[in-house]
Amino acid sequence: MDYLTKLFNIFQIKKYFKIVKNNKIQILSNLRNSKIVIEGNNNSLVIKKSNLKRLKVGIYGNNNALEIDENCMLRDTNIIIQGKNLKVIIKNNCEIGGATIVCAGEKSSIEIGEYCLIASNIEIRNNDGHSIFENDKLINPSSNIHISNNVWICQNVKILKGVNIGSNSVIALNALVSSGKYENSVILAGIPAKIIKRNISWSKELPN
Repeated sequence: MDYLTKLFNIFQIKKYFKIVKNNKIQILSNLRNSKIVIEGNNNSLVIKKSNLKRLKVGIYGNNNALEIDENCMLRDTNIIIQGKNLKVIIKNNCEIGGATIVCAGEKSSIEIGEYCLIASNIEIRNNDGHSIFENDKLINPSSNIHISNNVWICQNVKILKGVNIGSNSVIALNALVSSGKYENSVILAGIPAKIIKRNISWSKELPN
């Protein structure tokens, strides 16, 4: 299917689609009731075959990239990329029930691994939102966020810049993960989040 045909199909299922020239776009999914805005140059948007509804994407700046891999299911999710040389990657088989993902600044990334289960009212931010200077030197630059494979993020969780979550972990309801690199197979809870259990595993199945 050529690009114009794909663009026509996008409008047929109630989307708002605004993209300036000099950007690379590949969309293999049907986006329902979604909005995509790209402003700037040399940005890349790749959405592979997934199930996406009410997705809002805004990419502002230059040399940025968003990739949503195969078999993902996203609902009511906002992804904002603002700056330059930024990257957001959502890997295969992720489920997101409602999140705001903000990647801003320069030369930074947010990566969500395979088979992650992410609930609603989630915030993931790699940037403080405003600059802080000390003697004219920036002291709060953007920092990468990495969420490894098979992580369950419960409702109302916030994940801030510089966080690295190990695989097979759980982040409990209402937790604020403000910093740190965490080992695999742990439960994080509280404000700020701390490890409350180790050597755990989890399943999507309801407990008996």
